[in-house]
Amino acid sequence: MDTDDAPTPRPAIRVSDADREAAAEQLRVAAADGRLEFAELDDRLTAAFQAKTRAELAAVTADLESAQPDTRPLTLRTTSGTIKRTGPWVVPAEIIAECSSGSIKLDFTEASVPHREVIVRATAASGSVVLIVPHDWVVVMDDMSSSSGSIVNKVGGRPSPYTQTLRVSGSVHSGSIKARYPRRSFWDWLRGRKHPAIRS
Repeated sequence: MDTDDAPTPRPAIRVSDADREAAAEQLRVAAADGRLEFAELDDRLTAAFQAKTRAELAAVTADLESAQPDTRPLTLRTTSGTIKRTGPWVVPAEIIAECSSGSIKLDFTEASVPHREVIVRATAASGSVVLIVPHDWVVVMDDMSSSSGSIVNKVGGRPSPYTQTLRVSGSVHSGSIKARYPRRSFWDWLRGRKHPAIRS
């Protein structure tokens, strides 16, 4: 058999870090809405970040292709009341928090976060918006303005491909927007215990 005219196999297409991160994002969304167990999520994330070709990466998400994540932002508005998101909850990619004279508290310490970066668009007329994050998160408040209120970021840090980032933008009139770590409970403080989020 003459093999001179046989087609030359096409080389495998290599994937970039951005491709791997996109696949990882898809896996996190699938885990957040119940399509993957969290134990399986760990295995698939490892496979995604170790993938070198498109075929290897496609195999990690092949059974998830038909499902599309909900991209709608979570909108929270209050004029004089209190809105809280605490305990276990699923965090969307974007949150709109508008506070006239009440308060909005978003506690991410027990939340399921399928997105590497979460956008928060916050406004506080005379109320307060409080963002509580785990110790391994980064909070960026670059695009902010204030009339006579306060904008406080007690978290800080520098974003990287491996950190969970909360990117906050918005404005304050006479209210406040604050990002901070969770506080120890009174009993933890009394017993000299480390904060739950950083215990060994």
